[in-house]
This record gives sequence, structure tokens and C-alpha cells, in this order.
Amino acid sequence: MSFTCISCHVAFKEPSFQREHYKTDWHRYNLKRKVVDLPPVTAEVFQHRVLEQRAQVSQQEATKNLTPYCQYCKKKFNSEKSYENHLLSHKHQENVLNNPSKILAPKSPSKVEKEEVVTIEEDIDEDMEDDSDEWEDEEEAIPMTSCLFCNQKSETLESNLEHMSTYHSFFIPDLEYVVDVEGLVIYIGERVGQGRICLWCGHLGRQFPSTEAVQKHMLDKGHCKMFHEGEVLLEYSDFYDYSSSYPEQGNPEEEVELNVIADSDFELTLPSGATIGHRSLNRYYRQKLNPNPRPAPSRTGQQYSNHFKALGWTSSTRELVERKARDMTYMRKMFSRRQLDVSVKANKINMKHFRRQVDF
Repeated sequence: MSFTCISCHVAFKEPSFQREHYKTDWHRYNLKRKVVDLPPVTAEVFQHRVLEQRAQVSQQEATKNLTPYCQYCKKKFNSEKSYENHLLSHKHQENVLNNPSKILAPKSPSKVEKEEVVTIEEDIDEDMEDDSDEWEDEEEAIPMTSCLFCNQKSETLESNLEHMSTYHSFFIPDLEYVVDVEGLVIYIGERVGQGRICLWCGHLGRQFPSTEAVQKHMLDKGHCKMFHEGEVLLEYSDFYDYSSSYPEQGNPEEEVELNVIADSDFELTLPSGATIGHRSLNRYYRQKLNPNPRPAPSRTGQQYSNHFKALGWTSSTRELVERKARDMTYMRKMFSRRQLDVSVKANKINMKHFRRQVDF
């Protein structure tokens, strides 16, 4: 009858040998490897690794006892870190330039001589340039013609949206109420590229280390969709217009009242949009200047919705749209009220001589 050790794959003739084996470092080492799903090692391999580890530790201890010395400045240092900081100092650089014939001492007697200190500053500058290039790449937003999830480039925005909807099941919520599709896609591209935030769970405050990481997260978790509820509605409010879903939209009297004539001391704007100026400003109107140029109108979500309905996209119910419209209106009012409170407090703080406005 033999006694075995499952962790080390060995057999013993007597149980006493097995009990002694359980107390050895070799057995404990294989137990740790078994926890991380690694195969066991033999006794010879374990002894070889132990000898290598001991030699490495003894070499490190011998290196610690050596004192670094700079031949250019004729100084000794207590640690490697202080010696490395000295090599980067301005005084050491001057001594190197003034004495080029000297041989640079190694960092420690046991180490091989490395590159001259003259090139250290250049290497640091190159590393800083490389790091800055990496920062720029990390902070680059995803263009509106590139896929938000796999970086595939398309010729137009419409083909890019078609690709994301076909391969990633991505649809813009309430597309028929979007007034600026291009601006919305650019903004969510900045969220993913620059902010490295997930479109679905980003409101929880989680940020990823890179754009590739957040894209992998959205693909693996099935988060290839926009979260468009609650407080997040205010974040996308500039790109949506739910006025067509309001109950009073069909009242013609309300529409007439909204066309208010805006006038000032020198200009009068008619309901048709034409502007009439004062005769005293005739010389300026003759110059045909356009102080407020209007950008080219972008395609709205209504123009895209018909195309995406053929791909399986369904619009939100009217109850949900009306609820979103009410929530967005409420949050805008609260945001404006908060801005007013902050402005009033800032006005009081910036007063040189504060005086109470109301006395009770």
C-alpha cells in the first residue's frame, strides 16, 4: 500500500514519510501553485529555484553595501536614489561639460558603465515628448464618422449610424425629437474618447484608464446604448426638443403668442424674421454686414428616423416622451434657480462694502 500527495504527484511507502513531506517548503510551494491553477514542480526544479533566489538576494545585499561615487564632482552618496538625482542636477552637467576627458564612474563598482550623463537630459526630453504624444492620443475624441465601439471609419454620419445599429444594436433614443444629430454624436464621441466614460453606466461615476478599455467594457457588458433617463436628461437637453409632444402644441392662439415682436431703440424685428433698422444707422446697413451669421442647419433626428425604422428601431411611447419632457423642463428650472442663487451669493461676496438690502 502506498501513500500519495496529490499536490506534488509523489508516492510514499510509509505514512511517516508522507507526514514529513507535508511539512516541507516544496509541498507548500506546490499548494500555492495549485490555488492559481498551475502545475506542480518536481523537487529538483524547486531546489534549483531556491538556489537562484538565494543568489539573487545575496547579490542585492552586496550591492547595497557599495557606496556610489561621482568622479566629476568627487562626491560620495549614501544611496542609489541620491546618486541618480545628482546626475540630473545642473551643477553635475556643468562639470561634465567642463571636463570631457574624464571617464564617467559607474553608478556602483559592481555595475557596468552605462551611457554618458551628457545624454541623460536629451533622453529625458525625448521621454517627455513621447509621454505628451501618448496623452494627446488618450484625450482624442472619437470622430462622428467613426464607430464608438470598434473605431471602424465610415464615409458619412448616416453610414456610421447604420453600422453601429447593425453590428452593435446602437440606436439614439427618441431620435425623432433630436434637433442636432451631428452635435449629439460628436458629444457622445467626446464622452467615450476624451472622458473614457461608458454611455450606459457612466452616470455612476466610473472612468476607465483608456478608450480601448471603455470600448471593451461596453461590448462585453452589452452597454452599447445611451442612458437617457433621470438627471442625465439635462446633459443631453441641448440636442433634444420635446415641444412637439406638449399638449398645448395644437392650440393656434398659443403659437401666435409665441411670435412676439422683439424691438429695441434702433431695431425692430417683425414676426416674419425681417429686421428694420433706424435711419440713423443707414450708413452701417449699407455695408451689408452680417454680425450674427447662421450656421448651416444640421440634419434632425426626424430625417434619420425613417431610415432606422426599417432596421428595427422603434420610437418611445407618448407617455414616456411626455414624462421625459416634463422632467427636462423641471430640471432646467431647478438648474436656472440654482445658478441664480449662486450668482446672488457671489454678488454679495464680491461687494467691497457689504450693505444689507432688506431690513426687518
